[in-house]
Amino acid sequence: MNRHIRNKPDEVIRAIADGGGYIGICCIPNFLGRSGDISVLLDHIDYVKKRFGADYVAIGTDIAYVSSANAAEAQKIPARKRRKGFAALWPPGALGGGDPSGTLQFTNWPMFTVGMVQRGYTDPEIQKILSGNVLRVARAVLQQHSR
Repeated sequence: MNRHIRNKPDEVIRAIADGGGYIGICCIPNFLGRSGDISVLLDHIDYVKKRFGADYVAIGTDIAYVSSANAAEAQKIPARKRRKGFAALWPPGALGGGDPSGTLQFTNWPMFTVGMVQRGYTDPEIQKILSGNVLRVARAVLQQHSR
């Protein structure tokens, strides 16, 4: 799969799966290796599903939406309260240029579903990947913290 600082090696994915978690395959093409190509996203999902199982993979949107008013709203925050953005924590180029228009955005989710159907995924596998695994982990965490 694509070598990128944000991508996880197999031993990290194994540890996450062994702990009952999941890996969210990010929709940002720079992380996947080819710009704007849904088939590459599906290749990454295939890889994790085949190696670790459908219970341990999901789609990670990373950025679902950035308001066109975002910059103007940020300017309303007094300078003394501003801090460095999260991007400052990553090496140059690690975030793919920060242009959310270059993502395989949430509007493509129907195509992710169609792609998984075309690749022979079962309905239960698709349900897990699209939301079931996220809900499973969220419920487990919330249950653990509500005690």
